[in-house]
Amino acid sequence: MTDARPRAVLFDFGGTLYDYETLAPGDRESLATLAEMAGVQCGPEEVQRTYRTALRRVFRSYVSKNFYLHRDMFREATVEMLRELGFEADPLHLAQHRESQWRLHGRDFRLRDGVVDTLTELRARGLRLGVVSNIDEDQLAHLGELAGLKRYFDWLLSSEEAGSCKPDGAIFAEALRRAGCAPAEALFVGDSLAQDIAGANRAGLRSVLLWHRPDRELPEAGIRPKHVIHAIGDLLELVG
Repeated sequence: MTDARPRAVLFDFGGTLYDYETLAPGDRESLATLAEMAGVQCGPEEVQRTYRTALRRVFRSYVSKNFYLHRDMFREATVEMLRELGFEADPLHLAQHRESQWRLHGRDFRLRDGVVDTLTELRARGLRLGVVSNIDEDQLAHLGELAGLKRYFDWLLSSEEAGSCKPDGAIFAEALRRAGCAPAEALFVGDSLAQDIAGANRAGLRSVLLWHRPDRELPEAGIRPKHVIHAIGDLLELVG
């Protein structure tokens, strides 16, 4: 028995429609500038290593929550980074750091190859399209404008607006309400097994994992997606 043709395709944003590495140069640049403003004497490589360590630790303390604000998580990681380097964060410097990050996003942001053509074709086939993102409302609006998302999607849903972060079920329930369809009538496309695929599976959606790691095999054990694709354009075969 084959699956019915879906009525809606819902997408994660970061890591799925764009590659985080696209924004990495600007993020490193703005962190180095913040460290310099704070008086840190070490090089940008050590600053970046310290930040990554702090972010992993802070992320572990947040990810088990059903809801949190990403601005709080990233700010806490930045404060911890500076503290580990021997300096206390200045609120003015933190605000300037955020402004610098967002300015550099405008310089560096780009969607993954094939995203625009695929979204255009999905709309032409009459599917409802939505974004379901674990970022705050202001950040989704900011990056969504850079990406031109509103011309392709019927709606954009942030975790802040939903009061819920994937894999919590409430954000998927709100997404389905907006899509106007039953869970089995929707595909959910994401790149994270723990957040996108696990949450979509529990909510009853047809999960689609975008696996863009040619250097690694998909884990054989644990969370399993309904479908696996290696490029966004592969979706067109799934929707029929």
